[in-house]
Amino acid sequence: MIIPNEVKNLFDKQSLVAFGTADKQGNPNVVPIFWKEIIDGERILLIDNFMKMTKKNLLENGNVCLAFWDSKTNEAYKIEGEAVYYAQGSIYEQGKKFIQSKKPAAIPKGVVEIKVKEIYTIKPGSDAGKRL
Repeated sequence: MIIPNEVKNLFDKQSLVAFGTADKQGNPNVVPIFWKEIIDGERILLIDNFMKMTKKNLLENGNVCLAFWDSKTNEAYKIEGEAVYYAQGSIYEQGKKFIQSKKPAAIPKGVVEIKVKEIYTIKPGSDAGKRL
């Protein structure tokens, strides 16, 4: 799915996004993510500096979601997708280059690539939960 500009703009403005994963039994986990980047119209990279349960979940179950919002405007979105964890290779190097452009000495433990499948508005009101 192509990420619409209004979703991309809100994502880029947020210092933190909520990243949800689940293990193979469906037990949920959510963490805040600071280092994040939309790399094209359909993929998002997240940088792993501290992931433990999240990494374990990703290796068992690639179904993930991201949620982010603006508390002043109430604009809010949920992105669902399929994630793959990389500790080496071209995707890892792309994520490493991204974080080193912000923090030159940083070396990520890994990089999560999310292929966007669905996007929903989660803004309060009659359209809450509507698929874009």
